[in-house]
Amino acid sequence: MQTYAMTDSDLEQLSEIFNKCISTKTVESLSTMLGESFVYKIGKTKLLDISELDELTPAFSDSVDISAVYLKQTGDVDIGILYYMPEKDGKKFAAKLLGLKKLGAFSKLGKSSLSETGNILSGSFFNALSNEKHCKTTSDMPGFAIDTFRSLLEIPATDIGIETQSLIACDVEFHSQNDLRLRMLIILDPINAKKLLDLHN
Repeated sequence: MQTYAMTDSDLEQLSEIFNKCISTKTVESLSTMLGESFVYKIGKTKLLDISELDELTPAFSDSVDISAVYLKQTGDVDIGILYYMPEKDGKKFAAKLLGLKKLGAFSKLGKSSLSETGNILSGSFFNALSNEKHCKTTSDMPGFAIDTFRSLLEIPATDIGIETQSLIACDVEFHSQNDLRLRMLIILDPINAKKLLDLHN
């Protein structure tokens, strides 16, 4: 099987690209939608074998169901983004988006509001990427699900990493002044990572 090497320098450059896109557009979009300011922390960009998905599993997800929205962007570069949070935080987000004090169970409207949030945040991220790297991409429809983190991750990981049997992944955490929390997992395969770096250079 062919190996797809990525140097530490390559991974650092990818982190810089992701960080710039998030800082210039995504945080602002999130703050505007929710009506409160957010800060974010970006993790290291990692190269993983597709069998090492457990390395991406956050500690808090062991015993709780996770609300998640997945979108895949295809074109000059193919990138997947998984937005996720514990189900209780998903309900807080949906309630805030719908102008409610509290959301008991996920209604169709609640799920739709989170899917649209993922759509808007991805749009802001990819607009920034397009401005920065002059790459053209189009988005698939967002998919919403509630499940264990590992189950939620397997579909996009397989979708993105099937050809190379490996993934590049970068995790971002957003946190508001009122303790709303959201995570964003950016995933692509080494082939598309190299394409993005070539555009960067």
